[in-house]
Amino acid sequence: MIIEKYDSDNYRVLLDKRWSLENLNDFSRLYLQNYAFLYCLENNKDNLRAVTLAPELNEYKLRDGLTYVNIYSLFVRHVPNKERPTVRAISYASPGFIELILNYEIAIKIALSIAAFIKGLTATAETYNKLHNIYLELGRKRKEKQNSLLKLDAENIKHTRKLNEELAKGLGFDSLEDMYKKIGDEEEVSKLLMAHYRRMKAMSKFVIEGKLKFPLE
Repeated sequence: MIIEKYDSDNYRVLLDKRWSLENLNDFSRLYLQNYAFLYCLENNKDNLRAVTLAPELNEYKLRDGLTYVNIYSLFVRHVPNKERPTVRAISYASPGFIELILNYEIAIKIALSIAAFIKGLTATAETYNKLHNIYLELGRKRKEKQNSLLKLDAENIKHTRKLNEELAKGLGFDSLEDMYKKIGDEEEVSKLLMAHYRRMKAMSKFVIEGKLKFPLE
C-alpha cells in the first residue's frame, strides 16, 4: 500500500467503514458541486474565467428552484479543465483514501468549511430556517399579489443581509464581498447560500457517520 501521496499538491480524502456505489456517487457529485461553488464564488485570483461568470449568472432566473439545481453545471463549467478534481488513486482498506488532482487551496477550503459547518451545526441550521421562512413568506405574498417581481421590504433586506452573513460564517466563508459583487441582490445571495447549505449538510453526514475525513493539510 502506498503511504505517501503521488504528488504533494494532490489532496487525499480519507475513507472508512462500508461504502456502497450509491455512497460513492453521492460523494463525487457533492464534492464537485461544493468545489465548483467555492472556486467560482469565493474570491479566486487563479480563476481566469471569473470575468465571464457574472454576465452568465445574470441570465439565470434564480428564483426558479430548478435553476438552482442547474446552476451548479454553470459553476463546474467555469472551473478550468486542469483544475477540475480528477481521481489519481483510490485505496479502500478501511481506512483508505481517494487521492485527487485539483486546486489544493480549494480542497483545503472545503476541509475548513466542513469543520466549521459541523462545529456550528445547530446554529447554522437555525439561520438557514430563518432565511427559508422569510422566502416562504415572500413566495406566499408574490402568489397572493400575482407579482413574481415583488421584493423584500427595507427592514427584511437589512435582516436578510445579516442572516446571509451568519449563514456564510457557518458555511466557512471568509467573506461575502466577492459573492455580492458577482450577484448583487440579497435574495439571490441568500438562495445560493441556502443551496450550498443543503449540499454541505449532505456531505457532512459522511463525516458524522465516520465514512470520511477531510484533512486540513
